[in-house]
Amino acid sequence: MPNETWVYADAVCDLFHIGHVEFFRKARALGDRLVVGILSDEDAASYKPAPIMSFTERRDVVRACRHVDRVLEMPVPLLPDSAFLDSIGAAFLCHGDDMGEAELAKFYRDLMEHGRLRTVGYTAHIASRQIVERIVKRFQDGTLRRAEP
Repeated sequence: MPNETWVYADAVCDLFHIGHVEFFRKARALGDRLVVGILSDEDAASYKPAPIMSFTERRDVVRACRHVDRVLEMPVPLLPDSAFLDSIGAAFLCHGDDMGEAELAKFYRDLMEHGRLRTVGYTAHIASRQIVERIVKRFQDGTLRRAEP
């Protein structure tokens, strides 16, 4: 529909979990439809640990989320701007509120200056990094064993 408000969210979505689902639910609630862009492995690794899942795996699992109406096929820009949002038909970008103002400006300065950034509450009790830490701990304490060849 031509008068629908599309919300854009960029994400890494490694080890897809309930925090990702909740973020997409909240982001979509800000408009009528949600389009998601997945960052490349290289861009993600430029500011956090490199993803364990490939770009294709991450993109495909996000595509299966019921709160997501569209997933862009190719990796998206690390520093999206208003021209990018216009090119995909999105009114604004949504991000979790886990970043402070200075860090948000590092990635989204243009969008902030044009009033095209919104934030939603971050699900603090789970993150991909926490899942990795749990796995490592279980290997170390012997409660998780390697699969036999």
